[in-house]
Amino acid sequence: MKRRRKLQTKKQKNEEALIREYEEQLVLDVQEDFNRRREERMMIERQWELNRNFFIGNQYCDVNKRGEIIADDKTYYWQNRGVFNHIAPLIESRLARFSRINPTISVRPKTDDDKDVNASNVAEKLVAEVFKNSDIGAVVKKVTAWSETCGTGFYKVVWDETGGEKIGEIDGADLYEGDVKIMAISPFEIFPESLSIESVNEQKSIIHARAMSVSEVFEKYGVLVDGEEISIFDLSVSNKKTSEKGKKTVKNSTIVIERYERPTEEFPQGRLITVAGGKLLQSVSLPYINGERGERTYPFIKQDCTSVSGSFFGMSIIERLIPIQRAYNAVKNRKHEFLNRLSMGVMAVEDGSVDVDDLATEGLSPGKVLVYRQGAKAPEMMNDITIPPDFNEEEEKLINEFVIVSGVSDVSSSSENASLTSGSALQILVEQDNSRLLVSAEEIRRCYVSIAKHIIRLYSQFMVEVKVVKYQDDFDKTRTYYAEKNAISSDDAFLENENELLYSDSKRKEVIFKLYDSGLLNDEQGNLRPATKEKMLSLLGYKDLDYRKGLSRLQEEKAQEENEKIRKFGLEVEIIDDDIVHLDEHVRYILSEYETLTDQEKQRLYKHVEQHQKRIENKENKNG
Repeated sequence: MKRRRKLQTKKQKNEEALIREYEEQLVLDVQEDFNRRREERMMIERQWELNRNFFIGNQYCDVNKRGEIIADDKTYYWQNRGVFNHIAPLIESRLARFSRINPTISVRPKTDDDKDVNASNVAEKLVAEVFKNSDIGAVVKKVTAWSETCGTGFYKVVWDETGGEKIGEIDGADLYEGDVKIMAISPFEIFPESLSIESVNEQKSIIHARAMSVSEVFEKYGVLVDGEEISIFDLSVSNKKTSEKGKKTVKNSTIVIERYERPTEEFPQGRLITVAGGKLLQSVSLPYINGERGERTYPFIKQDCTSVSGSFFGMSIIERLIPIQRAYNAVKNRKHEFLNRLSMGVMAVEDGSVDVDDLATEGLSPGKVLVYRQGAKAPEMMNDITIPPDFNEEEEKLINEFVIVSGVSDVSSSSENASLTSGSALQILVEQDNSRLLVSAEEIRRCYVSIAKHIIRLYSQFMVEVKVVKYQDDFDKTRTYYAEKNAISSDDAFLENENELLYSDSKRKEVIFKLYDSGLLNDEQGNLRPATKEKMLSLLGYKDLDYRKGLSRLQEEKAQEENEKIRKFGLEVEIIDDDIVHLDEHVRYILSEYETLTDQEKQRLYKHVEQHQKRIENKENKNG
């Protein structure tokens, strides 16, 4: 018995040693892989840092051959080194226009069956709820700022087990229903396996590395690691000898490396390996079933400012503006130096005739007595200094280049457009400006759709039983929906509205009025239905003027709720029913469910429809 126990203990120790050796090798492999990827994209990171410097106004710097940001010193002590930052307002203008993008996400039902239609409506409400709780506008703004500055920004869509409503306690710990969390991720934190593969999902693996406090690592993973001072952007370990001035760092932290690996034959569900401080925090399958065909893939969504063929990371518009900004600073500074010479003057003196050091130090102050050597030529001012016209011409050309490259111009304040008094002419100029931003704007809208698909798939995977979803309709009424996990049958999200940069608010209203005048919105009798009128007022921004207060929409919902009851038990028409609205909803239901209806169910529905038809005929006869 003792010998058996010794053998079991020895076997257990050998297994533990093998596991420990495997984990150590896995940690070493991940760390080496991370260092290799960081080294490969070092020059790309330096370009990002250069872009950020130019955006904030630190524009006398450059990247040397060793990949270091260096200051560009003065050639002469008297040189002007002013910064005339045109990049910041141009980027801010682009961000302001992109903030208008607020797409309406819809979900296409799997079939035309009423159950699938209702399920798609609930999925839409789920997406809208997550967007509201996550403050999607702020998240998109952060990612867009990264993409505009560095060329690429990322969204990370994950399942947060501590989100949602509290549903109970386990061993004294609170238990929550969980919810989707959307995060904005800096490009400095994402390391693809290949810099030449453009798509996220085509990468064999992706590393997400970030600085995290030691206490947060212990709270999340239960592993204690040593803390260091970590640089936020380049994720390097800082110390007194190597730390750079102005570098943002966090103390008592560590670099957490998450390596996401795509499913392979060896690991059919993929892998997520997390390493920090030389220790293995976790090694699990990819946690999210969020792929197009139900496979496990990465939780990242990439947004580019300008996509570059054959490159994972996009290009920032700042990169194109930097040469123009440098030339503009040089022209303005040389121009100011000429103005200084004109105002202060340039004096010509005979060698040895005056105290040059005193003259250079004090200059020609008002009332100054200038003493020069007897018999020498008196000092004189050089009066033939003028500003060449080329400076003004070059300055105007550079300003135009800013507009051409950035795609942003201030139409309202431009002197060239001051003579335009026609609103239509100005509107055309605004639309031309917006058309230059459409590629970047469509990239943002594409990301909205991708995020919506991730949300629906995560709910399908993690949602337990029923989730209560609160939704505020067009008339500011809060409605409650109950979403079931098994009821979510489609994740085919799409954009319902056009790109917001294509049409301004005034243009959209003009189109609505044209549709109304043309009669396309009228029914067969040539009348404008109340439901159509409600929608028009809502789109025009005057929904408060609707005296019916969404009555048509309420009638539609009541009719939809009646359909199943009529099918099973039959139902009498009520006095408050709008016969036209109810008739349309009941007929639509019969046609969509026709193959599944029994003869008895059809008769119940036909009887109810006939009651509505008779009431409509009676009203028409009475009015006639």
